[in-house]
Amino acid sequence: VYIMYVNRIPFLMSVSRHIKFGTAEKLDSELDATLLDSIKHIQKAYATRGFKITNLLADRQFKSLRADLADLEIALNCVSRDEHVPEIERYIRTTKDCTRCTYNMCPFKKLPSRIIIEMVYFNIFWLNIFPPADGISATISPRTLIAGHKLDYNKHCRLEFGAYAQVHEQHNNSMATRTTGPIALRPTGNTQGGYYFYSLSTGRRLNRNHWTELPMPAKVINRVHTLARRANATNGLSFADSNGIETHDNDEDETYEPADNQ
Repeated sequence: VYIMYVNRIPFLMSVSRHIKFGTAEKLDSELDATLLDSIKHIQKAYATRGFKITNLLADRQFKSLRADLADLEIALNCVSRDEHVPEIERYIRTTKDCTRCTYNMCPFKKLPSRIIIEMVYFNIFWLNIFPPADGISATISPRTLIAGHKLDYNKHCRLEFGAYAQVHEQHNNSMATRTTGPIALRPTGNTQGGYYFYSLSTGRRLNRNHWTELPMPAKVINRVHTLARRANATNGLSFADSNGIETHDNDEDETYEPADNQ
């Protein structure tokens, strides 16, 4: 596990060494109680399919959780200063690259924090969909192994991230509008093929299953920029460390031989 920052928004990132299932959870704070709750969420996700987490590799920021993790029967292994856990470092770098690509595909230059959060979740969702070459299965994806959900192209590949659509709302014979115009975020992952949307009126996330995709009008782009400006958002994406210093990935890959007992 490790903490990744996108535009100063902290995410608890995790990836399993052999299954290659990754998770990301936006943190409200970096207090021990918040970090422990997020780790419990990860543990429950694995336990649903019968997997038991026995070892947790992390940096020294998680050292204070050793006793609490021991109560969960998880052994904590913290690296030394200037040392890293290569698997999670590589996974975070992959997530950053995917997030940059997604950002550059969107017509927006400045994004509200909710869209940035969903952009990270969107890329984690798709990283878990494809079986990795060095995983435990060449045909079964990490998401299928852990969550038990299979991808259906006709249900989960209907919209691109950032697309504009009119979602259908419940209505009657009144003159109330029967559709609203939000921004598409990502598939919910359910079997019905629902999608999450970003409401341009409230700034909240919507969960809908019926919509009509439309070309992106200029007023929608302006509306997103207005919401971002009200939230004091900055242009582009920045990836920093815990001290707020922007990080720059090296071109060379780390070399690491995992221990047999971890």
